[in-house]
Amino acid sequence: MPLLRTAVFRTAAFAAILSAGLSGLVTPAQAQAKPNIVVMGEDADEDSVPRGNRIFQRVITELSETMNLRGYNVYDETAVAMGFTQPNRVRRRDAELIEVARAVQNPPVDVVAVFQVYASASKSAYSDIVRPEVRIPGRLLNVRTGQSLGAFEVAGVQLPPLPQGCDRECLLERVGAEAKTIAADVAAALTAKLDGVVAPRRGTDAGGPAFTAPPLAGGAPAAVPGGEACGGLPTAYTVKLSGFSAQEVQAAEEYMAAFRCYEHHRPVRSGGASAEYWYETRSDSARLGRNLRLMLEHMSAPGQVQFSGNTFVISRVATR
Repeated sequence: MPLLRTAVFRTAAFAAILSAGLSGLVTPAQAQAKPNIVVMGEDADEDSVPRGNRIFQRVITELSETMNLRGYNVYDETAVAMGFTQPNRVRRRDAELIEVARAVQNPPVDVVAVFQVYASASKSAYSDIVRPEVRIPGRLLNVRTGQSLGAFEVAGVQLPPLPQGCDRECLLERVGAEAKTIAADVAAALTAKLDGVVAPRRGTDAGGPAFTAPPLAGGAPAAVPGGEACGGLPTAYTVKLSGFSAQEVQAAEEYMAAFRCYEHHRPVRSGGASAEYWYETRSDSARLGRNLRLMLEHMSAPGQVQFSGNTFVISRVATR
């Protein structure tokens, strides 16, 4: 028991160091950059406007530009994925789009904005007036976890009738102009939803800085002061511990729950010398990796921290 109390005390002290040190290097406004976004069109439905169509291109350009002006880092799908996938494929399903987004490593993609475009023209039952109809649904997905971050659709808008003798060129230009306007509304709604997801939260709400250790013998609980905001996209990582003793695994779990911007964690599997966690945080991978390396140093446990995709592997290096 004295050994466990000492470990808990060290955990609380280490959390205080993290709270006052690492996170103090940046202001709350700079603590988290806005997520990287790729806008992708799903055109598997034969009734939707295919990729490469003039209307499709105007919609994807407007969506990207609106999100870019709202402060998000928007990357062109062709530019970031052309090295490992054919850029001109059409009629792609959402499963393919998500796999492509996950495969992009430079830069890592956090959010994919998936949209569809449906365009048609209907003639009035009482006259020769022809009106174009455009419907654009869009949704946001967390690339790493698959979590839905929001969806919005614009449809049913009364569009101006087409002029008499409107040929194919006229139809593409008129419908494209209307689709561009609708796309701006969809993008504004999706960015508003994303703003709500990445909005800063007070440190005590985020979990990490409010860590309180169990009371020591004859003393009060050791608490870590909080209060700083934690902003950014909630992200889930897989954290694997290998080669640690049961006591070290327990101590490491306490450390990880004390990191700033911590949200939630859940054990996935556990053994005598290993453990695996689903770890949710608003910290980016760089900060989390730095905290994990400092955790090993503070535990006086020689080891290595490896990161790939969304998985951290922490290996204990055995010594004599």
